[in-house]
Amino acid sequence: MIRFRSVVCFLGALGSATSCAQAQQVNITAAATIQQQEVIEGSVPLKRVLESGAHFFSYPYFPTDGWGEGANGPRAWQRKALYPNSPFSPYQTSSGDVPPPIPFLRLNGIDSQSCFECHTSIGASVLADLLQQNPPAPATRTQPAIGGSAGIANNAFINPSFPNPLTQLIRNPPHVFGTGYSQALAAEMTGELLAYRQHLEQLAQYHPGEQQRLPLASKGQSFGTLGVTYQNSQFVSDYSGLTGVASDLVVRPFQWKGISSSVRHFVASATQFHFSMEGVEVVGQDFDNDGDGVINELSYGNVGALSTFVALTRPPFVEKPTDDPDRQNAAALGVAIFDGSATNAGIPPGSKMCATCHAPALSLNRPVVTIEWGVVVGDPTKVGSDAGRSTPSRVPPQREGASVVRTVPNPSLVHPLPSADYLAVVRDARARLRRVAPEVDKAIRGKAAEAEIRSALTKAVADPSVTVVGGLDINLNTLMSRVSGSAAWKNLGGGATPDAPNALPAYTRDRLPFTDPDGPLPVPLLSDLRLHDMGPCLTDTASQPADVAGIEIPPSQFLTRPLWGVADSWPYLHDGRALDLETAIRYHGGTRPASLSAAFPYVCSGSEADPVIDAFYALSKKDHDALLTYLGTLRLPLLPGSVVPF
Repeated sequence: MIRFRSVVCFLGALGSATSCAQAQQVNITAAATIQQQEVIEGSVPLKRVLESGAHFFSYPYFPTDGWGEGANGPRAWQRKALYPNSPFSPYQTSSGDVPPPIPFLRLNGIDSQSCFECHTSIGASVLADLLQQNPPAPATRTQPAIGGSAGIANNAFINPSFPNPLTQLIRNPPHVFGTGYSQALAAEMTGELLAYRQHLEQLAQYHPGEQQRLPLASKGQSFGTLGVTYQNSQFVSDYSGLTGVASDLVVRPFQWKGISSSVRHFVASATQFHFSMEGVEVVGQDFDNDGDGVINELSYGNVGALSTFVALTRPPFVEKPTDDPDRQNAAALGVAIFDGSATNAGIPPGSKMCATCHAPALSLNRPVVTIEWGVVVGDPTKVGSDAGRSTPSRVPPQREGASVVRTVPNPSLVHPLPSADYLAVVRDARARLRRVAPEVDKAIRGKAAEAEIRSALTKAVADPSVTVVGGLDINLNTLMSRVSGSAAWKNLGGGATPDAPNALPAYTRDRLPFTDPDGPLPVPLLSDLRLHDMGPCLTDTASQPADVAGIEIPPSQFLTRPLWGVADSWPYLHDGRALDLETAIRYHGGTRPASLSAAFPYVCSGSEADPVIDAFYALSKKDHDALLTYLGTLRLPLLPGSVVPF
């Protein structure tokens, strides 16, 4: 197990020359912090970036770091509603400049002190040296693993309207293992969908007033159709045929609804929402948005390190039941039932069963994830600089009732940018596509085949020689890195073998198996990264805003949750309502058999998954159990050498 507390005490002592006990009242020290410009210069080993990110993920933030809001913070009115009769309320003081001693809000953020509080594994596991029992003995469980999923007690509440209504969106924190693969896949898919738009716009210019329409697809997944008309010197898009993606064609792989396109954007927003730790790239430099008397709470380097750590968590794996032939056979049958290839299972002809949405693997053309540089508020083209501001600074706190201008008046789980033009993935894709626009235009005029045109566009999206939006590129196979497309790939501890002195920490390994370190990589995500209407039993009470203003995910739509690691990710579903996989499957829809009306008294039909769930209900007991056995092999990774503690 990673001994973060020891590391933190050491870093804290370096930063403040105090004892460990004293250092526990501060998280952000100069010793723990890396400045963004140092990473841009390529002078910081990747291992050092990851150690910094692990620190900021696992160790709790304190008011001295800027944790929490002041008495005049943007959510002060909600805290007053939650604690109206508190005898300790600072709102009774004459000066009004004392931060609340009851700072938690819980029903709209300010609900925790660290990422690790919620993203930690609670799955069950049995190792060979423990009782030799399978299924597990009652007290066995996985060693807590940084980055895992959360129990019900750690559900997050997102409700900008609290206290009326009391609750709105409830979210069970998912595991973050393999995050870098998800971002890289989604970035390529976004680029390919934007390539279709560019293709349509070029076609439309040659046929003014006539709508041009194409079916959209990426990684073998259909996203419906898009129509574009060129009239009055402008393009008019018809989104009526679009499915599985928002109108800006951005594939967002994160959170239950698919609301964020990059790890960095989510990290910068979520730290503000959950901790009121405000990143400079969110609220601006030297600006006390939350009124707690602390500015520059999270530097560009802090957010970058935290994002890099999350992106490089090792991927989940499939556990091979090598010691039990019956379980081996059941798991193999379960795979066939999952993807619809099982014979004699009563599966409707042509059905892909669960794999209809939970695609077994998506192919990543370029196995690279980019942690984009943090930018200046309001200018997505200008890279921010910490300029020596490695730790937070104190300023006079805002007085209650004072008139305040805020850059972020309503902190949210994912901070909405003014338009998709601000998203790094969109800016990168558009710039790549502009490079081949003349070639595509020539092909269109020459009436080239559609397949030839699409191939040119797809290659442009994944061109490894191009870096348009700056960031730290990391090869997900070799863990080598570079700071720009023109720079050489560096080892920096990434490509070193696991036993080398400068090797990356164990929590980054093992990677997915690969043949060509720079070539296409199948990612067994078990998701199509599309949005689906999940019917009446799973629908939210409100839409959920995404990372671009005006883009909201409807109440009944959810991202296909990646199933890798699902065996260790209970409780299940977006709010943790399902305590086992069978119940989670039933909530997906279908026509419930009358025999289950007492055990499962819900009518969930009306979902896109209805045909698959109907087929699930029709399985024999043997086939039903085999499917669950297979799902039980999809595990979260233990740290090398770890043991079950009890």
